[in-house]
Amino acid sequence: MTVVITVIGWSVGWRWPQIAGVSLAVLLGQLSVGWSNDAVDAADDRRAGRAEKPTVAGDLSPRLLGVAAGLALAASAVQSWHVAGWTGGSFHVAAVLLAWAYNAGLSRTVWSWAPYALAFACVPPFLTYGLDGSAPPAWLVAVFSIIGVSAHIANALPDLGSDRSVGLGGAVVRWGERTSSRLAWVLLAAGTLILAVVAAPRSVLLLVWVVAGFVAARVYAARSTSPDALFHALLVAVAVDLVAMVVAAS
Repeated sequence: MTVVITVIGWSVGWRWPQIAGVSLAVLLGQLSVGWSNDAVDAADDRRAGRAEKPTVAGDLSPRLLGVAAGLALAASAVQSWHVAGWTGGSFHVAAVLLAWAYNAGLSRTVWSWAPYALAFACVPPFLTYGLDGSAPPAWLVAVFSIIGVSAHIANALPDLGSDRSVGLGGAVVRWGERTSSRLAWVLLAAGTLILAVVAAPRSVLLLVWVVAGFVAARVYAARSTSPDALFHALLVAVAVDLVAMVVAAS
């Protein structure tokens, strides 16, 4: 996310050295989100046997990780307001707090998708209000929100079995693999359509890239026998849309 937001920021006009400040704010926010997630989920990760987690392996205590997450959150907020002002910075702070709300409990409910939709929708106004006080184009906010929910589904699908085995909820667990994957493709199709409409007047090559990327990912998911095919295909489709957004926003 740090790389993606930095690249999007450059495409809308951020330049050195301010772009470094944006990257730092996002990196600190992402660290706080990842650390708080591992701290909150330590017991569940232990029951699921996720030995790669430092809290399960015994390398870090959940309490220490939680303290580090809180410090990173505070630093991210200060840096966000410093580099993007009160309005722009507040959008990024809101995005990070939404991610914390997901970690704190929304991840276990049928509303687990909502923090992703809202947090990703906060990214464009963070960048545009922070740059020059202007509102972001509506299509950019919509596509970012769509990609956020699609990324949530793609990220949750590989853990569906283990999450269900330890009694976790979450939208993907409740919807099941088939419904979740169908919804992800419907959302990505909507995002692709929006990007196609935006790209068509600007570049035929960009239009072809958006449509071809979506079709190729969908065909791969349908024909591959790999158990991870759906997950990889969704990630490819998301990556194609992100590249298109960077180009279209420039």
